[in-house]
Amino acid sequence: MKNKVHEFKNHLMSGISYVLPVIIAGSLVVAVAKIVGFLFGETDLNAFADSGGMLHYAYLFEQVGWTAIGLLNIILGAYIAHSISGKPGLAAGLVGGALASSTNAGFLGAVLAGFFAGWLTNWVKNNVKLEGSFASAVPLIILPLITVGATGILMALILGQPLGWLNTTLLEWITDMTQSSTNNVVLAAILGGMIAFDMGGPVNKAAWMAGNALLISGVYLPAIMVNAAICVPPLGYGLATLVKKNNFSNELKESGKGSLIMGIIGITEGAIPFTLKSPLKLIPLNVVAGAAGSATAILLGAHDVMPPVGGVYGFFSVGSGWAYVIGILVGALIIAFGSNALVNFNDEKQVASQAEVVKSEDDIELDFDTL
Repeated sequence: MKNKVHEFKNHLMSGISYVLPVIIAGSLVVAVAKIVGFLFGETDLNAFADSGGMLHYAYLFEQVGWTAIGLLNIILGAYIAHSISGKPGLAAGLVGGALASSTNAGFLGAVLAGFFAGWLTNWVKNNVKLEGSFASAVPLIILPLITVGATGILMALILGQPLGWLNTTLLEWITDMTQSSTNNVVLAAILGGMIAFDMGGPVNKAAWMAGNALLISGVYLPAIMVNAAICVPPLGYGLATLVKKNNFSNELKESGKGSLIMGIIGITEGAIPFTLKSPLKLIPLNVVAGAAGSATAILLGAHDVMPPVGGVYGFFSVGSGWAYVIGILVGALIIAFGSNALVNFNDEKQVASQAEVVKSEDDIELDFDTL
């Protein structure tokens, strides 16, 4: 059972790893187009779809970004299937992801379609055999016919409508939550804590995908919450090496420089070398800091004006960008002072002890996947 869960997680993470650069690139393109619009005093570039001039070109550039963002479900479905069954699963995965978008089944539909396409492809490869001159027809004709056809039936006729309803209901519920300042802070704390929990692992990616799947539907605030929390752990440990230099080995002092840069850019994996020194103490600290940082940003008034750009420098894409930056700093400072108070990063005996404790815990699994 454990192996099956591990396989499932790996296939899902593989699909998400292919989605990441596309969503990031699309968000950046949209943000640049929006900034051009703001410089001309315009907030809605759709009004210039049929006109000429600079703002028309800004509108066209914005559409490039939205096209990239709109590929999320297609890429996710395709590369989950690819992770399971290789190239033969791509066709059905692509179709399943496209149908997840067209039926409004969304992120969940793309995930289910990808797994179904991959598993069905493996079944056909292992069980449908032809002899002689007909053998070459299996990979070229029979396999894609069965896999694409079955995935299409599953998504268009069976799962599309109920998943579309579920997706719409969840979207409405989260949209209603974002209308309440109290609910916003709670949601920010939850997403921020998830982001900081395993820094690139499945919990982190689940929160990231939640924020960016909503972004496709025009709900930007959860993505702001996620982006703020992503910066907190690496920036916090980078600052920790400056706050109390003598508490760190020379190796970690050097890692701290890289961690500062990764914090500014928005790459949580920069915190991993520090967290692994004493995970049972530092993972809870990371979660508290991520939750506090994200919640503080929202509490102070960070809000959505365009698809948000990640990293500390992404403040320009956030309404009340100063609140976004302060939230990140609050979370980072919790780690900077808290980690120095909890752990002696020069104490190799403590490091070894903590590492052994984590290895001996069967129910703790940290999978730090890099971008």
